[in-house]
Amino acid sequence: MTMKQEPILHTPENVVNDTLQYRAKVQEFVRGNHTDVTFRAYRVPMGIYEQRTAGRYMVRIRITAGLLPAFQARQIAELSKKFGNGIVHITTRQDAQIHNVDIEKTPDVLEGLLGAGLSSRGGGGNTVRNISACPYAGICPNENFNVAPYAIAATEYLLQNKNSFNLPRKYKIAFSGCSRDCALASVTDLGFFAHKKDGGNGFSVYAGGGLGSNPAVAVKIEDFIDAEDIFITVEAIRQLFDQHGDRSNRHKARLRYVLKRLGDEQFVDLYRSYRDKLRREGLDGQIPPIRNIDTNTEKKMELTCVKINLRLGDISADNLIKIADISEKYTQGLIRTTQSQDILIGSVPMGNLEKIYSELDGLGINTAQKSNNIVACTGAETCKLGLCFSRKLAEAITNKLDAKGIYADDSTIKISGCPNSCGQHSIAGIGLQGVAKRVNGRLMPCYNIFIGGRTAEGQAKLAEKIGMAPVKSIPDILAGTFENGTISLEKLKNLTAKYGDFSVEFPEEFFYDYGSNEPFTLSDR
Repeated sequence: MTMKQEPILHTPENVVNDTLQYRAKVQEFVRGNHTDVTFRAYRVPMGIYEQRTAGRYMVRIRITAGLLPAFQARQIAELSKKFGNGIVHITTRQDAQIHNVDIEKTPDVLEGLLGAGLSSRGGGGNTVRNISACPYAGICPNENFNVAPYAIAATEYLLQNKNSFNLPRKYKIAFSGCSRDCALASVTDLGFFAHKKDGGNGFSVYAGGGLGSNPAVAVKIEDFIDAEDIFITVEAIRQLFDQHGDRSNRHKARLRYVLKRLGDEQFVDLYRSYRDKLRREGLDGQIPPIRNIDTNTEKKMELTCVKINLRLGDISADNLIKIADISEKYTQGLIRTTQSQDILIGSVPMGNLEKIYSELDGLGINTAQKSNNIVACTGAETCKLGLCFSRKLAEAITNKLDAKGIYADDSTIKISGCPNSCGQHSIAGIGLQGVAKRVNGRLMPCYNIFIGGRTAEGQAKLAEKIGMAPVKSIPDILAGTFENGTISLEKLKNLTAKYGDFSVEFPEEFFYDYGSNEPFTLSDR
């Protein structure tokens, strides 16, 4: 039943070469032959980010479509133990991250990843980022068809082009297996929704969406394309973005700003001009095959799925190794990463279900069906762009909700420590965005509060801001918001207004962020 120990994604030769050349660049930097600025421009597109702690770096690893064979999971875990902090972090775009790596050790990490068929190339910078897909692709009974092979093929096609690593800004793509949009295709640069027409597979296509500052819902650019036409579509949008994105202002450089500048109709017409030219002249590069991925689909066999709830997307390297072992022992040996920063073990035979739960419980791993699963970015603890300690707030909220017996699923509460929306607050039922507010001459950590966000094909809606409140009030606000297990919007609005009154006197603790022993400041941000 176990899959062969070979990568699902076939890494293009140019990415392999770039990775092997990285060590020499690091050595030059260490010898002082490159400034911090020039080296940053090189290392970030390689997926290497500097953390808040001086001299420590994060490596972001592509997990295309969220599919991670057990042998690759073990390699990531071993590299985290050897060169990082022994914790593997799962992101909201299905990537994996290794933290606290010394810059001189990053070549060892990248080469170690390459040896297992993994890559961090394009994990950051103005590049084609990890192409995500529904985490249940191939095993969801409601999907129109398995979209994971298309996400993988699109990745292989785009990564072979050197221009995919020198765009005006990041280029994010997602594939959803149905209109429910588990992959968040409606709020990304380019989103595909699986449909069937006359018995054939295909996609409706949306473009120009995105989160971060000034978020936007994507607009439809294709009612239906044949499934094999994804290559023309991803390349047409790449070329459009490459030639019309604003390279002079990185804050207005994302594809959604091209859409805003041109308007929906002109944007779609421009896309069609690129598409039609590619149809006439053909595509450059090799067209990869759309390979079948054996997921032993639950729709055809008596199989099920086990969800592992991760606390804020973190899992110890040792436990990841054990999960990989369990997946090989009882299933096909394929782990899945999710947009809610969790892990799935799919294709579990019903007869093995209790055995898996027993082994996972013995590791202290949370598989509870009812569990507070709050999505949060890494925040100011490690991220140099973060304003607030979003993970510490998530812990405070979880503790408060747990104490009251309230359970919020992973679409309910999402937290971003700054306007960049890595925690996806703009599409949450309740979204929290970290900000700094001056109160009585002092800075106070606060959060903007948003409500009503959702994703679905043609019905996506960005969350609406209803107010701001001090961070130390947020757990009480949220605990008072739930009524019979659901959110009472009236209560949330009333509590936000009550706690958002900044004319009152605040205790000294309100000027400290969760997890900090120092008064809140932006001096090190």
